Parts: sequence; C-alpha cells; structure tokens
Amino acid sequence: MNDGTSKKDGVEDHAWSHRKAVSRLTSSEHSMSNQRKKLIKTALEYDIIDIRSYRGYKGDLLIEFTTMHKDVVKAFQKIAEIMGFEVEVHINALLIYEIYCIFPSESIYELK
Repeated sequence: MNDGTSKKDGVEDHAWSHRKAVSRLTSSEHSMSNQRKKLIKTALEYDIIDIRSYRGYKGDLLIEFTTMHKDVVKAFQKIAEIMGFEVEVHINALLIYEIYCIFPSESIYELK
C-alpha cells in the first residue's frame, strides 16, 4: 500500500517519528496576551488534567486543555466563547476531552 508515508528503504515516515518536545514547539509571541492569561487562570479553577499553549499551523494562538469531566467541558466552553475564543472539543478513545481554544494572531495571516 502506498499512502505516501513510506521511504524507498521501506521505513515509514509518520508524524510521531518526528515529534518535538514541548519546549521546542513554536512559541506565540515574546509575551502572552492578557486574554490567554485570563483564560488559563480561569481554567485552573476547574478539574483539568493538563494545559498547553502554542501557535497553530496557521499562526493562530492555541490553548489546549484536557479533562475527563463533561460538565467541565460545557462550562469551560461557554466561558472561552464569552472571552472571544473559538472553541473546538474532541474526545479521544480514553474518554479524555481535549478542549482547543483558538485566538487569531494579529501578527500572522493565513496563507490561502
């Protein structure tokens, strides 16, 4: 099967074979915006597993929260939308909710 992920020597070239450490992810700016700081402070009031903040592939600024509690997702989604974030929620096979709060960066434009 040729899905574009194999090299000539037969070694598969998947994304997970080239993962970056969190410390090497592209940072957002030299200082974090007040909106993102406020959202992270608010998130610490809830039962969450983890928080990550980084720049997405289109230049948007993202904050990713993970939790196992559906009620936290609903409450947090409402708060983030009121604060002006676009929110996307995913649930993985382990029933862990991944909440992505997206804030467009004013210094980057999307390539079309």
